[in-house]
Amino acid sequence: MQTTGVFVLLVLALLIGLLVARLRGGTLEALGRVRVRLGWLAGGVVLALVIAAFVDSARTVGWIAAAALAAALTAANRRVPGLFLLFFGLALNAAVIGANHGQMPVSTAAISSAGVERDDVASSRYYTLADHDTRLRVLGDVVPFPFWVAPSVLSAGDVLIVSGVALFAGLAPVRANRTLRARGAERARKRRQRQRAAATTDEDGPADDTDADADAREGLDGPPAATRRPRRPAAALPAGRPADASSSGTSTAASLTKEPGRRSDP
Repeated sequence: MQTTGVFVLLVLALLIGLLVARLRGGTLEALGRVRVRLGWLAGGVVLALVIAAFVDSARTVGWIAAAALAAALTAANRRVPGLFLLFFGLALNAAVIGANHGQMPVSTAAISSAGVERDDVASSRYYTLADHDTRLRVLGDVVPFPFWVAPSVLSAGDVLIVSGVALFAGLAPVRANRTLRARGAERARKRRQRQRAAATTDEDGPADDTDADADAREGLDGPPAATRRPRRPAAALPAGRPADASSSGTSTAASLTKEPGRRSDP
């Protein structure tokens, strides 16, 4: 009955935590994206607890191994909520079980308050009734849990383990969903910046090309037509006979010879 009560309490803590997370905006999809480093250690913790439950000679060793693996898992995932409480609870249970020869001591007063049969505890191979010779008695099963489905007595370690599960289920989906939204908003912001940069480039590109082409044409063709000086048309030579052209050339040469101050072109 003790083990059944703890299992029922763990399930309730998980469901209540997920319900609270859903009301705060968390989702199971976001929970599935929670990155847990060295996740195989969680399987090792479960395996160690199973060995401790079914192998009497390895009960103490199983709890100690579960606590050690939980410590390594917690150290690798310090930001994941609830793992520290889970590790601390396993460590306390391992300490009290190891100190009492592989059995968890149960308070007789807590048994009466929870409605658990005394004979069920006395005949169990996993639990023992606490007495004056019990070591770390305060860490044993001293917290009554009179749940009508499965009444049981919990230890301080059990309370921490259940609290760790509830904390993980209640906070991890919310934090993961917020992280996903923040990353999506950041990606959308960067996408808008790239689109604005591309639009600015498209608008400035043709204008720059046109200006460059205009500068090139101005450098090749000279100043614009509005600022150019119009050329004078060449005077038409009078049409005449070749003799007239020869005599005209001779008289021109003679006139140049008669003017000593005038310099003739070679």
